[in-house]
Amino acid sequence: MEATTRLTMRALIAAWLSLTAGSACGQGIALKAGTDGAGLEFQYAIGDHFGARLQFDYGVIPHSLHETSVDYDARLRFANALGLVDWHPLGGVWRVSGGMVYNLNTYDLSARPSSGTFTINGNTYPASEIGLRGRLNFSRAIPYLGTGWGTSPHGHGLFGSVDLGLQYQNHHVSLVGTCGPAIQGTATCSQLATDVATEQARLQDKTSSLKFWPVAQVGIGWRF
Repeated sequence: MEATTRLTMRALIAAWLSLTAGSACGQGIALKAGTDGAGLEFQYAIGDHFGARLQFDYGVIPHSLHETSVDYDARLRFANALGLVDWHPLGGVWRVSGGMVYNLNTYDLSARPSSGTFTINGNTYPASEIGLRGRLNFSRAIPYLGTGWGTSPHGHGLFGSVDLGLQYQNHHVSLVGTCGPAIQGTATCSQLATDVATEQARLQDKTSSLKFWPVAQVGIGWRF
């Protein structure tokens, strides 16, 4: 799958370069920021009603995750590339967009104890004797559909933009529990492994809404 998505992005970049090689007319560049991170976007007009965009986003947002009996310090890492085709049905600034995203976004998780203990699957463990860390990974190649306002295919100069859309991404939760020296090889450590597996399944279910990732971005750019 990773090899396929790398080839897909290389094909998108190659197609972009072939489009832009002939002339600078209708090309643009923009800075973007929103729920996919912050990044750089390249644009190219295709006739009076269509355009193409290639966008790269990156960012890190720390926050907390409270979906089960365990609280997590979470760090959402953005790293993605979007290849989009825009349709301007009226030939103006309003557009309908669709395309694919090469998605390397991840959630890094670190369990945070409460009053010096963790309660996992109904069982209580001293925080001094166990650790619990994990990650949420997402599908690499995901579809995007949205709408927005930017510059028309024949526009020039400074412009602002707004994009509103939705990405569909399957996700997978992985958690790892570790036992301290005092409980290694004991029944408590074996119970922890069972409870962590249950916690992983529960967290997978509780974060199912992440399959539908809302995209809201604003930008400012220049069309040559």
